[in-house]
Amino acid sequence: MSAESLIEQIAVELQRRAPQRAEPGSFDSEAAVSLILRPAGAGLEFLAIKRAEHERDPWSGHMALPGGRREDADASLWATAVRETCEEIGVDLEKAGRVLGQLNDVYPRTRRIPAIAITPFIVAVDPGVEARTSSEVEFAVWVPLHVVTDEKHHGTLVLDVLPDREFPTIEYGGHVIWGLTLRILRQLEDVLNAIGFTG
Repeated sequence: MSAESLIEQIAVELQRRAPQRAEPGSFDSEAAVSLILRPAGAGLEFLAIKRAEHERDPWSGHMALPGGRREDADASLWATAVRETCEEIGVDLEKAGRVLGQLNDVYPRTRRIPAIAITPFIVAVDPGVEARTSSEVEFAVWVPLHVVTDEKHHGTLVLDVLPDREFPTIEYGGHVIWGLTLRILRQLEDVLNAIGFTG
């Protein structure tokens, strides 16, 4: 299956689905992230970033997807995703991207983080698109798409503050993805399984 064919199949599968939005009144603020797919040879890869260390950011230092909180001036959550992606990695999705679809909203499962509804958009870009990280991002890495479905890259994480609990992870090149970002990638995994993607 070519990269172009895979993108089309993902788009068709996403169009079949009705993304679930968070219940009104269940969140205090909104955010949007971009799950960016780029052709790489006969396959695809997605962009992950490591957020810079910042004491006011609850996801400081985590592997994540480009994105952030909606601002009053944002006309839509897509506008939020476009603005934040451009600010963080220098890619203008309005010019360089094609929206394939939207996934279900995700939200923190801990009361230590303010209630926020996060809307993920899946966006395809051309092979030549590169990330130019800002001060908000420590680094960016392109991850082969098969890592999402390949159990060899799946693991668990135990946090010092919660030693009795294991959190599922995806691991690639020494980078560990877990939490909200992993839950978004699990939705992508469901889409990939639905179209028969085998990596």
